[in-house]
Amino acid sequence: MMTSQQEEQPYPFVDIYDEDEADRVFLTSKPTCFAILGKPSVGKKTLAKKLAQIWKCTLIDASELIDENITAETEYGIKCNELLYQGQAIPEDLIIKMLMKKIESPEVFHFGYVLCDFPSLSEEHMSIPEQIDVIRNAKLKPDFLINIKCPDYDLCQRISGLRQHPETGQIYQREEWDPDIIEKRKKKKKEPRKSAEEEEEEEEEEEEEETNEAIADQIMLTEILPHLVHRPEDFLENIQERVAIYKDIMLRPLETLMAEQDSQYLFELDGNKPAEELIATVIARLQSMGLRNGALITKLQSGEEEMLDGLDNDELFRVLAAYKLVAPRYRWRRSRWGRACPVALKQGEIIMGSTDYALGFLGKMYMLSSEEALKEFMLNPRPYLLPPMPLPPCKVLVFGPPLSGRTTLCGLIANYYQGKVIDMEDLLKAQFEEARLQLIEQTRYEAIQAGIQKVKEKMENERLYQEQAALIAQDLSDKEPDEYEEGITAGSVQHSVTTSGSQKESSTIKEEDEGEMEELSPSQAAEEIETSVPQTSEVTSEHPEVQEIVQKAIEAVMFSPVLLPPEAYADALEEAITELSKSNKYRYPGAAEKGGWVLDNFPPSTEHWAALVEKELLPDTVICLKNAEQNGKVLLTRLYQANKAEVDAKIIKRLTDEALKKKQEEEEARKELQEMLKLQAEEFAEERESIDFDHPSASESQTKMPPVTESGQTIQPSASGETKEKEKSGESLETEGQLDEAQVSLDSKEQQESKTESKESAEHIETEEEPQPPAPLKSVASELGVRLPEYPEDAFPDVVEMDPLKSKIIQFLHEWQRMEAAIAESPLIQVSELEIDGQTLQMLLDQTIQSMEQPFKYHGWEFGPEDDDEEQEDLQAEAEALAEEEEEEEEDEDEEEEEEEDEEKAAQRKRQMGDTKHFCPVILKENFILYPGLTENTAKYREKHYYFSTPENRDKFLENPEEYVSRNEPLKAPPIRICLLGSHGAGKTVCARWLADKLGIFHIQFEERLQELIMIKTGKRVGPEEEEEDEEEATIQEMVESPQSAAEELEGEEETKRLQEKEMLLTDEEEAIKANLIEGEALPMEVLDGIVLDWWMKEPFRSTGFILDGFPRTAEEAQYLADRCLCPDVAVYLEVDEEDVTDRLLPKRVQTWQERQARKFEKKQQIKDMKAKLRAELVAQRRAELLVEQAKRKMEEATARLENEVPDEEEEEEEEDDIEAILEEEFPKEEDEGEDEEEEQESEAIERMRTELSEKYETDVTNLQAVQEELEKLLIPEVTLVSKRKPHIVCYQLYKKLKDLIENRESIFEKCYPISLSLARKMLVLAYKHPSNFGQWDPIKLSEGDAIKPFQNQDTPSFPLIHRNCIYFFTSKENRDTFMKNPIKYLRQPKPKPTVPVKIAVVGPPKSGKTTVAKRFAKEYGLLRLSMGDAIRMVLNNQPETELALILKWHLQKGLTAPDELAVRALDISLMDTVCNTSGVVIDGYPVTRKQVDLLEEMKIIPVKIFELDIDVKEVLRRALQDKQIPNRYPYPMHDSSHILSIKNSCYRAQTEEIRPYYEEQHQNWYVIDATHSKWWIWNKILEETQAITKQIQIYLERIRQGMAASIADLCIMPQELLSRLGEFGQYCPVSLAEKGELVDCSVTPSLKFAAEFRGHYYKMAGQEELDKFLKNPELYVPPLAPYPLPLPHKLPKKLTAADVKALFPMQAELQGFCPVTYLDGKQRYEALVPGDIEYAVLYRNKLYIFESEEKLQKFMRLPEKYWNQTLPHKLPPIKEPILLTALPLTGYLEQGVATALIKAMNEVGCLKPKFPFLSVKKTALLFIAYHLKAYNPRSSDYIRKKYKRKLERFIDHCELIPYLGIKMTQRYKEPQNRPIDFDHKLHTFLSLKDVDPTSH
Repeated sequence: MMTSQQEEQPYPFVDIYDEDEADRVFLTSKPTCFAILGKPSVGKKTLAKKLAQIWKCTLIDASELIDENITAETEYGIKCNELLYQGQAIPEDLIIKMLMKKIESPEVFHFGYVLCDFPSLSEEHMSIPEQIDVIRNAKLKPDFLINIKCPDYDLCQRISGLRQHPETGQIYQREEWDPDIIEKRKKKKKEPRKSAEEEEEEEEEEEEEETNEAIADQIMLTEILPHLVHRPEDFLENIQERVAIYKDIMLRPLETLMAEQDSQYLFELDGNKPAEELIATVIARLQSMGLRNGALITKLQSGEEEMLDGLDNDELFRVLAAYKLVAPRYRWRRSRWGRACPVALKQGEIIMGSTDYALGFLGKMYMLSSEEALKEFMLNPRPYLLPPMPLPPCKVLVFGPPLSGRTTLCGLIANYYQGKVIDMEDLLKAQFEEARLQLIEQTRYEAIQAGIQKVKEKMENERLYQEQAALIAQDLSDKEPDEYEEGITAGSVQHSVTTSGSQKESSTIKEEDEGEMEELSPSQAAEEIETSVPQTSEVTSEHPEVQEIVQKAIEAVMFSPVLLPPEAYADALEEAITELSKSNKYRYPGAAEKGGWVLDNFPPSTEHWAALVEKELLPDTVICLKNAEQNGKVLLTRLYQANKAEVDAKIIKRLTDEALKKKQEEEEARKELQEMLKLQAEEFAEERESIDFDHPSASESQTKMPPVTESGQTIQPSASGETKEKEKSGESLETEGQLDEAQVSLDSKEQQESKTESKESAEHIETEEEPQPPAPLKSVASELGVRLPEYPEDAFPDVVEMDPLKSKIIQFLHEWQRMEAAIAESPLIQVSELEIDGQTLQMLLDQTIQSMEQPFKYHGWEFGPEDDDEEQEDLQAEAEALAEEEEEEEEDEDEEEEEEEDEEKAAQRKRQMGDTKHFCPVILKENFILYPGLTENTAKYREKHYYFSTPENRDKFLENPEEYVSRNEPLKAPPIRICLLGSHGAGKTVCARWLADKLGIFHIQFEERLQELIMIKTGKRVGPEEEEEDEEEATIQEMVESPQSAAEELEGEEETKRLQEKEMLLTDEEEAIKANLIEGEALPMEVLDGIVLDWWMKEPFRSTGFILDGFPRTAEEAQYLADRCLCPDVAVYLEVDEEDVTDRLLPKRVQTWQERQARKFEKKQQIKDMKAKLRAELVAQRRAELLVEQAKRKMEEATARLENEVPDEEEEEEEEDDIEAILEEEFPKEEDEGEDEEEEQESEAIERMRTELSEKYETDVTNLQAVQEELEKLLIPEVTLVSKRKPHIVCYQLYKKLKDLIENRESIFEKCYPISLSLARKMLVLAYKHPSNFGQWDPIKLSEGDAIKPFQNQDTPSFPLIHRNCIYFFTSKENRDTFMKNPIKYLRQPKPKPTVPVKIAVVGPPKSGKTTVAKRFAKEYGLLRLSMGDAIRMVLNNQPETELALILKWHLQKGLTAPDELAVRALDISLMDTVCNTSGVVIDGYPVTRKQVDLLEEMKIIPVKIFELDIDVKEVLRRALQDKQIPNRYPYPMHDSSHILSIKNSCYRAQTEEIRPYYEEQHQNWYVIDATHSKWWIWNKILEETQAITKQIQIYLERIRQGMAASIADLCIMPQELLSRLGEFGQYCPVSLAEKGELVDCSVTPSLKFAAEFRGHYYKMAGQEELDKFLKNPELYVPPLAPYPLPLPHKLPKKLTAADVKALFPMQAELQGFCPVTYLDGKQRYEALVPGDIEYAVLYRNKLYIFESEEKLQKFMRLPEKYWNQTLPHKLPPIKEPILLTALPLTGYLEQGVATALIKAMNEVGCLKPKFPFLSVKKTALLFIAYHLKAYNPRSSDYIRKKYKRKLERFIDHCELIPYLGIKMTQRYKEPQNRPIDFDHKLHTFLSLKDVDPTSH
């Protein structure tokens, strides 16, 4: 079966999964900024200093800024210093400038700031609103406003009590120097302590402290006090004046600023508290909101001097990682920068950092290169660590031979890094041209001088030659032409020698001239000589021959290379890089000025490299493209293709020359042969003539000569000539063969090239069209049959013409070897040699990028002894820390050994594991299998441990670890694979099938699979049992002894033969399977590969999972799994006893045996019947045969007698043979066979099967033990389950044990590490780990829907843990353990909403349980339970010297009750407590009077929910009575008597009746709960409502911050606030108006259930559907996108009452009083004219409309434009005259008067069916109807109706006594303690109603 696809997770991760991405998000986040506000001298600066110190922020204070700038000697500091020296005050504008500069400084952008004493009271430069605008418009706005509140009296008293020591400048408060206060403190300490049972050590410490305090007080009174002075600014009148100024000019703007601030980010503190308490409150609130402090930067320097310079990187990082350890096992980790300085890298340079400037930041190590870099990094490390850093600066130099793709690769690199290619040829083009021009000018001058000299020499030689030629011509004029030619040739040769000093050009010219002379006749030569004589002997530069020489020299110079000095290359490159650095910043945001260039066409010479070294222009990376594979085949092919025409021309020319030479040799040989034949012919002719003369006849016979070929060659030449001929012909044939082959190959190649599209390689440079071979050469080659040699299409011809191209490559390699040695002298330069063979450009680019970025990647390493030493150190440190906390206990040696083993396991458990936990990542990636790695094959990557199956896999991982680790999401776990093992009869198949169905995975039964494979061939199952059955069947068949025909026997033999042949067709694998099933032989590995591998490697098993039932069965099969790395996730062993197996399997086997025996007996009986039937058939057949024979014999005898005609005298023969006797003899009857003595009996069979099962069980157990040992070696988890019980119970137990593995599958690779709370806080302070986005929320409780964040205290401790790079906090260890099992599940949930402190109140009568609920909240969630007495006591105890405390003491000492005004002030101060502002508060029993409500409203104290616990007075008294019966109770107080409780209850109800309507109308936050239920029910109900309102507030805050619309239900918004902030549509529904055009007035209900806020305005909707639409797309329903605006006020319909209608007299109703809605909806028919009722009237457009009903009125109110303008018809219905009610008859009167009320009363009595005690049913019903009519009479007064309603309720309660007692009263007597609580009371009431008239009550 296959599983359904896994559902996609609905939510992303709450925290970022990737650690580097988490760091990036933090680096891009805004730092937390604070502004502290308050009255002058209230303690703002003190709090700011402490907050900046603890929260790691930058303090921004005027005095601090002045001191800082003066110390740093900045421009502002110098000005300040000058002003101070002049005795002047520093102006406000200068302070503001310094402040703004500080806010925009780098350290503030990283750490944030704490701003205090701004705005200032001085308005010299800026007014207070302008100063506040500076705060609003700052680049980094303050996130939190902290307002310190303090009453004026308390503040003035505190400031006026300050004294200063003139010498030290230290400030002393009144409590420190006032003798009276010191004396009071001493007296207070001398009072006897209530707790006498204290330890001696604590007493000693307290005594020591008291002694020290006494000494300090004595020093203060005697030495310090006389010298203290009172500063003028601390005088009472001065501080009062400052406070007054503050209130006049600053308080109102600050209140406006605070009103604009989000309430969650506004902290209000009690200024009367000490600074330590204030800072603790602020820090607690910040931590509760999940905020993190500024990321601290730690200097990694040891106190001891260590020499770290000589260490390699690995050792160096190990040493640095141990500096300033956060905790054991939490060392500093290595960063991607390695040793490179981040600041230098950001600036575009790779500089190795120094150990003197090593830092730790965000848990990683960084090394800076200089003191300046260290300062910059310490101020703000963010810009140096933000992506894309670490990025190589892109300083790359690419070398490569011609056509290696160098230029293209340079372009790709530059494009990838957004840099620029610097081509040295283009860069030096102008210099090359300038150098070439200079060379041309120099060559021109030299060529002119040399040309003039040559021409002059030539002219002189020509003159001499002319004279000599004339003499020779004259001497040879009389000779023959041949002699003349020889003479001319000799003369030309003689005069062809030129002077030794002539140049190459002149000799070439002369040779050409002499060659031309040779071709002329003597007369023509003479004429030529004559004409060549110059007319003038003067030679200038204008001479044609001189110009020709100059032109040739210039042309030679034009094509010759121009060389520039190496310094020119370096200078040009330096200039280009300088120019490039100006525009580098525009490459991408944050780009460095340096770098961004790729150098191309740089000469690969050591001289040029030395020039770069001298100029300090070295690249960071040098890339060399090479082709070392196949002897440079790729490069040579490219070079050949680029120079194909030239090379081919040279090849053809060479081949043509060779062919011509060979042809010339053949021609000479032919001519020689012809001459020889000619001589032979002449000799033969002479001999013939002589023979003819001597013997004429002989001459005739020999007149025939050998046949001669067309070339004159005879057929039968001489021996020598014949041999020569054969050699020549063989050579010519061979040559022709080669030419033919060349021609064929050329033709085929040309044909193939014509079919293949031409592809221009990106590596090839653009070349001009290359010259083709000359046409005459082609024609000659074609005539000679010369073709190019054959070569593969992707190769080149290996001929000598390729040697120049090969030499170029060889030359480059030699140059590169020298360059490589020179580059190696610079160790920071990375050199990469890239092989271009088989590589695409993208692959080369990827290799280049990998080479460049390799230094900036995380590197892994093999776990070595150093790592083990570190681990041992950590273990020892942890043990020492644990020893300090706990006392060591003495244990036995055995226990110590067990502890050591446990410590080893604990050490492995505490290891920081990698992304695959303990599984091999390589096998997981490649095979998708969970293979537990071995600890001996451990590697570390990013300081995490990875285990591997083999060292080879570890090496593969270390080569490229990023391929095997997770990125932004955890690695996907393979589907579950389970091996279910157990002996036969253990229930494996049942459990496996059930579990597979439940999990939706495959169930594979191994032996059944083997049977399926073998049954394809055999057609039946194979095995011992099957073989036994086959043998029995064969035995039964052999018992059949019926004769068969020959044909049947033959057919049976053929069938047997076919079956044997079929069995013989089994393959080797099938034979092995068969042998395994029958004889239990082991399966070969090859067979298992074909069966088992598919379940792990192929679909659908690979992605679905399976349960493998019964495999592995033996140790060999388990070893096979290990060899093939096929590991199950878990091995389940079902254990069962031998007796259980026998009890399970034996009955089935006995039944099978019995069935088999029955079949056997049945078969025997069938055989017996068949034999009897067959015998009868044979007997009948035989009888018939005998009768036929007898009849035939008788006929023969009769015929014989008739033929003989001899009477038979003998006696007649005896009677005919007895046929029956013959039949009996031939077919004797078979006697019944007795019972087979050898037949197995049932008892014997049972014993045999029992023995077989026992043997099989023992074999299975032995095999299972071996399998278990092998799987333990593979570290496969084991689950052992005793399967004795019923299958469904075993299945349940099995699933329960596998439940964690199945449900937590997605987190199988995750690991969490519990830590202590102190360590968690330390890590967060040091920024070693990130705080989770859950903050202080418990992820488990949050996933369960809990919206109340508990406060951390002793009752609600916190349990943190680390998961990846974040720290999480939990409220219990159970929750932490639950999270550790499946962290992914709890990380995929909605992000926690903003923290909202709970503020609720619980009120109720005495004994209602309000205190119990409040205490439960305090216990469960850490909320502050606050009653009014608690609030007053907090003020008296914590602030005894404040004005409020003094007034309260005065009242209390007078015996007076504290006034409500003072009590509410105390409550307001108490609500500033830390717990109240972080978790919340539960106000217990307050408010209870309307005055208290008004005071709370005045102080803006509004509980979000007020829960009223409602119980009646009887329940109050009953609970009071129960409290008296509680054992060990305190003495019963007098005020808890029944009388007092009744009075309290009455007062409470009277007062509550006043305040309940107020809260219900104004805030809608009053919630009544029936407190008669149990305390658990009440707690759950209150908690449910509290959770709901808290979630509502959280959603509101979240949506409003995101600029979305949010519901404002249950937010305690008052009607006045609602009206003041209504939007453009007032109280009309904008959704209905936009979508339907209807005016839906929502003011009819005060509820805000369907109201929402958007853009600071409130909107009310008609219903939930409209509210959902508005919340989804609010922009569509408000301007400017709203389709319809709200009509003007005078066009809005107004509903009127009857009194309003009468007040409008004499205004008449429109449409003569007919209902306009009924008329229009009735299609304006006559029947639709229905008069309206003045109870339903509307004023619209100053016109009055009345309607038939409320429904019609609402229709008009929604669509007034539709109904208002109508015209009545001419015919109207008659006016209906009213009839007096008294004029109606009795039935009509009753119908019109009391029918409705009577119907309701009768309906109620019918539904209720009351029965009053001791009254009849009829009388009870009449009384009920009477009470009902009285209670609901609309004409009665409210008092009368309420009176009879109470009577009706009492009557109903009495009627319910009978069914109640009928249910509760039982036949058996119950003791009073066993009865229901109210049973006795109700029984007493029931009995008291006897003989009582119900109407008398």
